[in-house]
Parts: sequence; structure tokens; C-alpha cells
Amino acid sequence: MRKGLLFFVLAIPMIAQAQSEDQSVTCRNGDFASSSSNFSLAKVTVPRLYFLKDDEGCPTKGEGGCRQSSYVIKDDALLLARRSGNYVCAFYRNKGRDSAGWVALSGLRSLPKTDHPSARGWIGNWRDGDNQIHLKANPDASVSVKGDAYWPSAHPDPEDAPAGPNIGAVTGHGKPRASQLEISDGACKLSLHLIGDMLIAADNMNCGGANVSFSGVYNRTRRP
Repeated sequence: MRKGLLFFVLAIPMIAQAQSEDQSVTCRNGDFASSSSNFSLAKVTVPRLYFLKDDEGCPTKGEGGCRQSSYVIKDDALLLARRSGNYVCAFYRNKGRDSAGWVALSGLRSLPKTDHPSARGWIGNWRDGDNQIHLKANPDASVSVKGDAYWPSAHPDPEDAPAGPNIGAVTGHGKPRASQLEISDGACKLSLHLIGDMLIAADNMNCGGANVSFSGVYNRTRRP
């Protein structure tokens, strides 16, 4: 039985060190950043690749029973998280709207990633919606982090939030280990992953008021 199990594990195709099969099938925009600690990149190799839902029975029911309306096309680059069988949880940043969901591994080709990014790769101002994280390199090779987060947004409709937004903040510094940086600010724990030109943040939901979170995929808006 052990030999059979080993053969099954070795037979699973690898995509840029994507995390091994996970029993959880949750894969959606709101929790993508918290869904893995081993992110990777891939390029679409088929003319059209649909995102699949994570409802009951998905993604194993396949495109026929799980297809979302959103899709990516050949040569689009995806950020990958955990796997489930022949599918991988993927994120695509598009102008105006981000997409996330399961996609078939057969429609992807792995892309190289920098496991030890330079200090310059980290520094700058990063944004995900209204949330912002500022990273600055220090002489001792550490990186200083300062961030602000909001819920439901920085400027919510007064009818939805008459008292204004719930806010959060984080300040700290640490030395990156490979492509990961861990920050502690009191009860707030923030994990940052630098993959290509994207910064993936995940926190422990103790970084501010109710529902405030830094978790998300950030794009750099400015270098110092």
C-alpha cells in the first residue's frame, strides 16, 4: 500500500512548486492570499481557460458543472496557490476587476520565479484597493513596514457606515527569508510574499477594527 501511495504522489504533475493537494476546496477572491504559503506563477497555454467555482462538488465536477463567467486567455499570467487534484487555485489581476477560482493544471505552463529577491524588489508603495503597505530597505538588510487598512473602504457610503470606516495599521521591520517577510506588531501578525511584481499579504485578523484585514494581492504604485 505504501508503494502505491508513493507512486500516486510522484505521478502528480508539478506547476512551479504549487502546494500539494489540499483537502479544502475553498478558492475565491476574499481568501486567496491566505490560502497558501507556497505561491508560484504560470502562463495560460490554451486559447481560453475558465475559472471554476468552489461550491460543493467543485472543482472535481469539471467545467461543465463548475464554470464561472470569468476566464483568461492564452499567454495571460496567473498567480497560483494551493492545489486540489488536477486543479489549482489561481488569481488574475485585471484592470477594474480581479478574478480568482480553480483552473485546470493542464492549461498552464510554469514560469520561473525569484526565490531570493533583492532588497530593491521589496521597497516601494504597494496598494490593494484602499489598503496600502509601504516598504523601505534599511542598512542592516532588514525591511521596514508601515501599512494602513480599512473596512469596508477608506471612504464608505455614510448610509453603510455612519461612523466612518473601521481602520487598522501595522508598523514593524524584519529581514526577508527568501521571498517571505514576517512582521509582528503587538497582536497583529503579517506575512508578506514577494512573487514577481506582486506582493501577497496575509494577516491574522488582529490588525485593526472589526473585519479589517491587510490580506490581499498588492501592486506596486511607486518606487522610492
